Amino acid sequence: MPEFDVMQGNKALAYGVKLARVEVIPAYPITPQTTIIEYLAEFVANGELDAEYIHADGEHSCMAMAVGASLAGARVFTSTCSQGLAYMHEVVAQAVNYRTPLLLGVANRTLGWYWSLGPDYSDIMPELNLGWLVNFAESNQEVLDMTLQLYKIAEDYRVLLPTMMSLDGFFLSYSQERVWMPDQGLVDKWLPPYKAPYPVDPTINDKFPTASIPPVMHTPMRRIYEEILQDSRAVIKEVDASFGKTFGRSYGGLVEEYKTEGAEALLVTMGSMTTAGRRAIDKLRAEGEKIGLVKLRFMRPFPDVEIREIAGKVKAMGVVDRMMLHGTRGGGAFQDIKGALYNSDVKIPLQGFVTGMGGEDIPIDDMYMMGKKVLAVAKAKRVEKEVEFIEHKFPGMGKPVEVEWAEPIYPGSDGCAGCGASIVVRRLLKVLGPNTIVINPPSCSGVNYGQAVRVPWILANFAAAAAYETGVYRAMKHKGKADKVYITSFAGDGGTADIGLQSLSGAAERGEPIIWLCYDNEAYMNTGIQRSGSTPMLAATTTTPAGKFIPGKQVRRKNLEMIMAAHRIPYIATASLSYLPDFERKVKKAVEVTQAGKGLAFLHVQQPCATGWYFPESKTVEMGKLAVQTGSWPLMEIDEGNFKLNLKPKELRPIAEYLKPQGRFRHLTDDQIEFIQRDVQAEWSAILELEKRGRFPGY
Repeated sequence: MPEFDVMQGNKALAYGVKLARVEVIPAYPITPQTTIIEYLAEFVANGELDAEYIHADGEHSCMAMAVGASLAGARVFTSTCSQGLAYMHEVVAQAVNYRTPLLLGVANRTLGWYWSLGPDYSDIMPELNLGWLVNFAESNQEVLDMTLQLYKIAEDYRVLLPTMMSLDGFFLSYSQERVWMPDQGLVDKWLPPYKAPYPVDPTINDKFPTASIPPVMHTPMRRIYEEILQDSRAVIKEVDASFGKTFGRSYGGLVEEYKTEGAEALLVTMGSMTTAGRRAIDKLRAEGEKIGLVKLRFMRPFPDVEIREIAGKVKAMGVVDRMMLHGTRGGGAFQDIKGALYNSDVKIPLQGFVTGMGGEDIPIDDMYMMGKKVLAVAKAKRVEKEVEFIEHKFPGMGKPVEVEWAEPIYPGSDGCAGCGASIVVRRLLKVLGPNTIVINPPSCSGVNYGQAVRVPWILANFAAAAAYETGVYRAMKHKGKADKVYITSFAGDGGTADIGLQSLSGAAERGEPIIWLCYDNEAYMNTGIQRSGSTPMLAATTTTPAGKFIPGKQVRRKNLEMIMAAHRIPYIATASLSYLPDFERKVKKAVEVTQAGKGLAFLHVQQPCATGWYFPESKTVEMGKLAVQTGSWPLMEIDEGNFKLNLKPKELRPIAEYLKPQGRFRHLTDDQIEFIQRDVQAEWSAILELEKRGRFPGY
């Protein structure tokens, strides 16, 4: 390994996890965190990291897996951000109670607020008061180094609390920087394997954590946890000093000071904005101004002692927040610093700034301007306006151009070349017409076609789209309009087979008369081709790479038709974009079923993906035909329990004709292709047997 490498922040974090010899890695994709788990998948698949890599069905389960593994005594890592972190929240809170010293990497991204992909700290703010240690990294080097430090801090028996590392999405996660790589042997000596004091392992231990504490104990327990969190301050400083002695880099513990000597005013920053802050301080110092900078490295435990000591030496401080505590008029760090100073002997004016929300850059010029404002506050000894929003206007944002168009969806899209979802969505809406309400979970179609539809369209939370549909339907029913509108989704396989399955199952069991269309491109394509529950066995994805030791996905795909049939819903059908008359007939049948109030109609449409399956863009329809003709994607329907095979070739074409044009299967050996052929033939035989019966069991 070279002495240094140039890498993204996400890769630096993954390398830190590898160097720490983490043992269990639950994983679930979300932008801009996803490449962390992709790098780790490669390490595991190629035998570079001996770890259990778990493909979770959603972030809630992902954190539950992490807590369980940590309770069993393993060193654990997982990562997420934004909506994913919010979905984890319930189990994030539990991780503290069980004293699980796991590490959660958060590649920050705006939470809610019109689904921005840009970074700010609104996602991590709700987690700050749960009892975790929370660290903010400024650079990719700090990301790698703090990965190692945080494990040593968390696993110290004086701490034994989970840790969260914040690295700014995109600004760090996808930006390339030079990173010095520690020697593995040196890391092993400095960070020995984790030895849990009380693992839930009855073969070695007879003392286990318990959740049966009476409610009367909660207040004293909270006090104890707060004392532990405060005691971790000493451990953080010790570990930072030890890391510096061993590896030659240290960061100052809870805070880092920059040019604070002789300063009359200070800027307080955190995360990647600090680099621009340093350059602004350099510029102001060169002009003779007495100003410095303090970087908050940890928000929990909050460095109140350090802040009081530093603040006592200056005349004013300005706090730059990339997070907003709505209803308080200020940002999170600003409010914490105000709280730290309130009952102290330090009485200086404090200026708050809120900026950089939703991924907006915080340039050096803005930092320079904020520095000048704080210097003016120091001179005046008072604050004119306690919190200022540093905003930027975007000129040229005019009204959208009105286009005359008769169909429910405009022409064009942001989809990849050869995207079959365009065919599926357009045909669906062509059949349903203008009185349609579309509800999408996050997916390629939501990103690429949601803004093009001319009917009401809602982007729902990933795990809850069917619940959104239920709410809309029940409201329309109450208003007497249920028979005048069609309520549908066009959801991907992740939002159907994995994270969205619970709400879909609930809607099916309740008999909600809504249309659920899953366009299945057999992976999480929207976030970069990660494996889903619908990915075929042995297919290569970015989280099931064709590694030296693990060649692609190792388990079979979920059988969604059988899952939905177990709910005994009135209509289930598979379809293909390569057989449009069959697809349109099935959409009309779904309309008939739901308008009659019989229950949920489930349409499962295969959508070959040129980008994720690695075939030429011009071959999308051809690939769909091959899937049907080889028996890989049978066209069938279950209508009120009556089973029908809609297309039955006299003889199935060899599966190799379908697999070999796809890059995701290029690693397959002849024996593996033969294995898949036998599997397809067995399923086809079962379908033919069902056709003979003519009736699906259980209805």
